Amino acid sequence: MTSRQPADHPPAGELRREIGALGVGALTINIIMGSGLFVIPAAMGALGAWAPAAIGLCAVVMLAVTLCLTEASSRVPRVGGIYGVVQVALGPAAGGVVGGMLWLSGTLAASGILAAAIDQVTPFVPWLGTAVGRPIAIIVTCLAFMWIPLRGARQSAVASEVTMAFKLAPLLLFCLLVAFLPAAPAAEARGLDLQVAAPLLILGMYLCAGVESGTVMNGEVRDPVRTLPAGLGGALVLYCALAVAIQLAAGHALGASLAGSRAPLVEGAARVGTWLPPVMATGAIVSMLGSAAGLASAMPRVMFALARDGLLPGALAGLHPQRKTPHVAIVTHGVLVAGLATAGQFTPLTIASSLASMALYVLGCIAALELRRRGVAEAGQVLAWRVTPVAAVVAILANLGIILSASRERIVALALASLLFAGLATLRASRRPGRGSA
Repeated sequence: MTSRQPADHPPAGELRREIGALGVGALTINIIMGSGLFVIPAAMGALGAWAPAAIGLCAVVMLAVTLCLTEASSRVPRVGGIYGVVQVALGPAAGGVVGGMLWLSGTLAASGILAAAIDQVTPFVPWLGTAVGRPIAIIVTCLAFMWIPLRGARQSAVASEVTMAFKLAPLLLFCLLVAFLPAAPAAEARGLDLQVAAPLLILGMYLCAGVESGTVMNGEVRDPVRTLPAGLGGALVLYCALAVAIQLAAGHALGASLAGSRAPLVEGAARVGTWLPPVMATGAIVSMLGSAAGLASAMPRVMFALARDGLLPGALAGLHPQRKTPHVAIVTHGVLVAGLATAGQFTPLTIASSLASMALYVLGCIAALELRRRGVAEAGQVLAWRVTPVAAVVAILANLGIILSASRERIVALALASLLFAGLATLRASRRPGRGSA
């Protein structure tokens, strides 16, 4: 009789399962909560009184996506999250699309967020804006981002929990203090303009997107059947409730001037007192750095899974012999992010990133339905909610509708990227049959 090894001492080549629900939730919030909550309320302000409802609608769609992804991830509890789920359910081509786009968008997003964070600090430390200071600051930050996940998944989870607290504190303080202010004069009430609303719904989806990143470390989560719903669901409900509250608070503080604001939370905080704007500015910087740090833990797992399947160089699938972390992928991700951020040309392209995420969500929800139909259960016990089929249909139709509202150029670019990744995955699968992610 073969004894089962404890999670802290997995067999060679396997990751340790040592992340709990709080760690999953904190990692998810850290990735979702970048600069969006500090900037997007101004853009959503163009919808006037409809803005909180629009964010709420996007939150409902994301809750439907979360239901599907958590059930699917419990059936296929592999590292890489949505990539492994789609690969098992829909084949290597669809898996290649999801894996490639998830990795590419995450890496570019981390680079842009880090560059933006350094830009935010530069007015306080002008040396960081010099040709020498900027690269040094970026490299030192990336080294810190690499050091924590290299130590282990548990350490990454603890760091995410601490960062989450520092992120949430100034935002909750802002909402609380602004509530005691008299409301600023509001814009003239008007009906909902669908031509204005369509691109802003894409922005709203970007604001709520990122839950798929919480599934990326599924291969290191303890008891995924219980941990994923608690971690992902709790994180998304908390975050979306906070997003609606911040939109309401910003509108209350700035009124008609919200739509034209460049830093709505900082400007709204100025109505409370001169001490609060620096707190909000610091919160924005911490939020950006925390998001980049979260991606530094999540994206190497995608690289690890892609490498094990032959879509990236095999060396990226290496594991540290003692800590069981994908150390080669972590270091490679850090180097890539440092190089791209130093170039200073990769600011977050929010609408493009959101469209890519919505394409992933469509495939992920289809995969959830297919896995349920086939009764896939790689680890035995699975989640099987009655509402999942309805949630999948709602999420698929909503995401497709928002994607089709985008410009023709963006839709064509999304289709071309999908074809590229699908072709590469199909080619690799034909050359290396029988390989799968773990």
